[in-house]
Amino acid sequence: AGTVVGMAATDAQDLLELLATTRAVRRYRDEPIDDADLNHMLFAATRAPSGSNRQPFRFLVLRDDPVALRARELLGGAARAMWAAKREADGYDRGSGADPDSPKARTAATMQHFVDHFERIPVIVLAAAVRRRPPPEETLGASVYPACQNLLLAARALGYGGVMMMWHAMVDAELRGLYDIPD
Repeated sequence: AGTVVGMAATDAQDLLELLATTRAVRRYRDEPIDDADLNHMLFAATRAPSGSNRQPFRFLVLRDDPVALRARELLGGAARAMWAAKREADGYDRGSGADPDSPKARTAATMQHFVDHFERIPVIVLAAAVRRRPPPEETLGASVYPACQNLLLAARALGYGGVMMMWHAMVDAELRGLYDIPD
């Protein structure tokens, strides 16, 4: 790390505030996201640091075209199945989760609403890494996660929210088939 040249103190304070207040957001309005705002978020994501500064990532943006709607159905089904398994395994409905006013129960209710209405999320962005070496490449995610973080930070700066999830892994083969995504 080094000193950022030319950053004013107020800019640094704003950045630190942004970093401190960005959260995983699973509550959303099903209103469209402005194209210019989405472009700003994706631009920020493409400027993230990566191994060898190759930026080996691509983004697939799912909105409302017929193929995206099918992908959303796949992802929504996976989200509901994965949440149901986690809800049961982690006991979200037992102990303090039985009290509807407890933080545990409120978290469960938020997650349930999120997965029940998953297909209505305004924009879903799938991040993919471009392989430079044959598998296994254990460090591949290290080049994608900063891009995802930049995307979330840019969303927050523009008044939106977002959340990272890995539930797509359950339907990875189907998504690859829909979009002809290579390994």
